[in-house]
Amino acid sequence: MGLGLVPGATSTVNNTTEISTQYQTTDASERIGYGVTIQARITEHFYIDLSALLRRIGYQLTTTVATTTTSVLNGTTYPTTTTTSTHEDTRARLIDIPLLVRYYGTGKRPGSPRWFVEAGGTGRLANDIRTSIDSTDADGNLTCCTNTAAIPKHRSSFGATVGAGIQFVDEFGIHVVPEFRYTRWEERVFENLTTRSQVNQIEADISLTF
Repeated sequence: MGLGLVPGATSTVNNTTEISTQYQTTDASERIGYGVTIQARITEHFYIDLSALLRRIGYQLTTTVATTTTSVLNGTTYPTTTTTSTHEDTRARLIDIPLLVRYYGTGKRPGSPRWFVEAGGTGRLANDIRTSIDSTDADGNLTCCTNTAAIPKHRSSFGATVGAGIQFVDEFGIHVVPEFRYTRWEERVFENLTTRSQVNQIEADISLTF
């Protein structure tokens, strides 16, 4: 993956003159996925490619509430700030199913590399969502853990995909296919406060086919 599945972000909200809340999201996704693919020939140049790919998405969201109180001693004001925080760690599994039409150029000779371009759509399903939440009070006491799974904004989504690559064939008939793909997702899997999953997906893939 060229981009993180959940971009890091920070935001601070001043609730009152004494209380402010900071939200901070960090990406905890895995950049490498895997899966299976099958390709069927339509004409000499056009093929259909169908894949099922497994990815791991995750994020950590820390919410910190700072409360400032002012005391007066001998005519001098002394501000005191205390903080409480909660830390959420959420992980999930993504299943992506791209269905693409490929156009292959003609190689200079039989068995030589062939370039291709492709376009189509990708369906996505988020499942196996797991969440752990702990909290820290103003005295630094840690309470752990709440395990209620986070609710995704959209458990399923659809994206438009385009790509390009090259097909190599070795002497044993094994096809090695490196390629680049770009997908634009219509919906975000997670969208809450500073946690907003990526809608622009850039990836490098390599397939071994027979």
